[in-house]
Amino acid sequence: MITLPVFPLSIFLLPQGVTKLRIFEPRYLKMVGIALSGQGFVLWPSDKKTNIYQQNESNPWASWVEIINFDQGDDGVLEIDIKCKSLVEIKSITRNDDNLHFGEVSQLEHWSENDIDEPLSELSVSLADVFTDNQELDDLYVQQSLNNHYWVLARWLEILPVNFSVKNSFVIDHNYQEAKEFVESVIFK
Repeated sequence: MITLPVFPLSIFLLPQGVTKLRIFEPRYLKMVGIALSGQGFVLWPSDKKTNIYQQNESNPWASWVEIINFDQGDDGVLEIDIKCKSLVEIKSITRNDDNLHFGEVSQLEHWSENDIDEPLSELSVSLADVFTDNQELDDLYVQQSLNNHYWVLARWLEILPVNFSVKNSFVIDHNYQEAKEFVESVIFK
């Protein structure tokens, strides 16, 4: 078990997923410094209406991320690109004097970490089209594993505009087939 800074934010990110964050609060700027000198931080999909300690009971998993790029936006705000290296279970949460949360975490295995190459499926082709049509998303994913069905399905779950509780069920239940059927029902309806 390791202790990592926790960033509660309503972003759903599975292993190998990438996203861009804008960091401006002093406590999270400190978190970036800690993450750069250590092992990264935990991005915790959170509901801002729920107390962080109560939420740990209902959603004990999070994304363990590393910073892969940083820049300064036109407005001077720090922008970082993060990549999920694993899912983790949050065992406990504490808070320091800077109001920054830290979690005792342990790694979780998830179907999205499987590596399999097969011929392109309809989901792969449609995701490639999404990347082509969205330059910002395409720029985030320098390496695209469109032949990896698990990678493709994980990216679809991240970008689909569906309720977090629906996406969360595919993490909690670890059911690749149900996740695939759900995504296909949304994309190909």
